[in-house]
Amino acid sequence: MNEGTNPMSDDLLMMRIDDDDYHEFRDPLRALCDGFPGTYWRALEDKPADQRYPAEFVDALMGSGFLGALIPEEFDGAGLSLRIAAVILETIHSTSCNAGAAIGQMYLSDILVRHGTDKQKQTYLRAIAAGDVRFLASAISETETGDDLAQMATTAEKRGDVYVVNGAKQWANNALHSDLLLLLARTSPGTPDNPTAGLTAFLVDVNTAIKGGMSGQAIDSMNNDGASDLVFDGLELPDDAVIGEVGKGFDYYRELAQLECILYAACASGDSAFFSERAVNYAKERVVFGRPIAYNQGIQFPISKAYVEVQGAKLIGNKAAAVYDSGQQPGPLASMAKHMACEAAWQMADACFTTHGGFAFAREYDIERKWRDARVMQITPQGSATLLSDIAVNDLGMPGLS
Repeated sequence: MNEGTNPMSDDLLMMRIDDDDYHEFRDPLRALCDGFPGTYWRALEDKPADQRYPAEFVDALMGSGFLGALIPEEFDGAGLSLRIAAVILETIHSTSCNAGAAIGQMYLSDILVRHGTDKQKQTYLRAIAAGDVRFLASAISETETGDDLAQMATTAEKRGDVYVVNGAKQWANNALHSDLLLLLARTSPGTPDNPTAGLTAFLVDVNTAIKGGMSGQAIDSMNNDGASDLVFDGLELPDDAVIGEVGKGFDYYRELAQLECILYAACASGDSAFFSERAVNYAKERVVFGRPIAYNQGIQFPISKAYVEVQGAKLIGNKAAAVYDSGQQPGPLASMAKHMACEAAWQMADACFTTHGGFAFAREYDIERKWRDARVMQITPQGSATLLSDIAVNDLGMPGLS
């Protein structure tokens, strides 16, 4: 090595985790979100449960084209990287807005890209990319079994040239506001060695299903995702509603869950940015005992500690996205990304709440609303227990349930 040569080249120092990249996406998104300030979201929460869906905000996102980021160009999508898709969601959540009511449009179509028939791709992907068809919802979890998909009770029985679906699903976000629904149902029993075998993925036309065989009830919940309980009572689905191979639905869902985790990690990082900015600004402005409370270590340290966790989570999130963009499956790395990002967001939310004191409870500050949103993401989708189990079994080699 020549004298004076730095073995650490500038190229190796270019990994960025700040908010200064991809301005061509961040700037117009912030401008769009400025049109939906906290007053818009608070007004929605004053309405009955079945009227809280942020339809105007979702319409604006659909019209922007940003939600078609991951659909390949051959189907008129943007064909962008997962890293850029993450930037889009992170930016939305760094404002007063929440992407939960529309995030499905960004990633659910991936199951069609990877496993859909030519007819399904040609029929739906271009329309989804354009925002003309809304693919916002999935029906996976059930009341009695939750995330234990091996015990799934919803069945799809083959009768002639149709599948007849019976059962119930819980917490199907946006299902009553979507044109398409991803449904996971059991078409055959599992085996002792593979209890999740026999689960099949279906593409459901919601508008047709509501007319006969599927009913939904909005859940009076803490967020604006339009969550619903769904009941299937003799819903008939045609053969061409099956996505991929019969009985392979769990494998497809596991693929989709990795993508979902990375994108929700980006949402959590955006929430962290929102809380960090609010906490720091308020601490500088709030004067108690003759000086801003930002001077007090009791205020500084919780924010600083949360900030450290946020930066670490962003690094793992960026790594998971890079692995995905390279054509590989990130596996437990995606679980790490979501777990770390959601834990960090919750820490920053708590620090922001503490900084504001009693004013954090005042709705006009939007802290308590975003605080609730941050807590929800620790539970769903892919709650912390599921993520940690994935890491334990698939990364650390510990025994799993069979």
